[in-house]
Amino acid sequence: MKKKWKIVLGILSILALVAAGFINTPVDIRPPYLKRGASEADYAKGQQLMEAMQNAYGGKDHWLAQQTGSFAQEADWYEDKLGVAGWDTTLQQFQMTSVLGTDNSELTLLNGPCKGQPWGVQDGKTYQKNTDNQQIFLPNDQYQHKLIFKNYWFQFPFRISEAPIVVYAGEATVDGETYDLLFASWGSETPNRDYDQYVLYLDQETRQLEWLHFTLRDIFKFMHTTAHFTDFRSVNGVVVPFNQYVTSWSPEGKRPKFHENRYQWRQFGKERVER
Repeated sequence: MKKKWKIVLGILSILALVAAGFINTPVDIRPPYLKRGASEADYAKGQQLMEAMQNAYGGKDHWLAQQTGSFAQEADWYEDKLGVAGWDTTLQQFQMTSVLGTDNSELTLLNGPCKGQPWGVQDGKTYQKNTDNQQIFLPNDQYQHKLIFKNYWFQFPFRISEAPIVVYAGEATVDGETYDLLFASWGSETPNRDYDQYVLYLDQETRQLEWLHFTLRDIFKFMHTTAHFTDFRSVNGVVVPFNQYVTSWSPEGKRPKFHENRYQWRQFGKERVER
């Protein structure tokens, strides 16, 4: 009997090690074209596509000239019973103002137990505003992560060019439409534990980003997911999507939807466009 238990425990230990190895192994979402190795021409084409995409969104210089951008959003996690979202309520409503080109931003909750409470990030430090509208700097990892994450998504088509690795990655077809692929990352082309990988699916005519395949290294090394951007509109010369659907795995596979961001309005300069 003792021998059988030792065998069972040994098998369980091996399975645990295999599972731990899988969970901690960073997934590689590079398209097949890129796994064969990138040439100098691929890097040059990657920079050309990046510039073309940013021009399709109004141009980086014009975007930066706005200095700040604001929006109101509903973040829907579809009855998030596991608490993945980390919000006070499942359907979280908030508004945010971002200093473009930076992580500095301020968010005010519009519903839930903390309705009306502003939080912000300034030069890497989190602050909360009191009833006198004064900034009180205090650490809050949850809100700092939310602020930086939501702010980065808001600025994504322009901020992604900060990645030192930007390279053309071939083509792919999603729902019958063919896209040019642009790969962006940090550290190395090959997967690493520290940096995320992004694959941008660019419309071959408009050059707008319609699908984004990306990893989630800070949550699970093996996870990858997809964002689908729709309902593009121009706000003071800056083109932005008003819907963002987040689904599991890659754009080409099955895509169960588990998260949605709906922008109620967006503003650059004095122009605000309502949903």
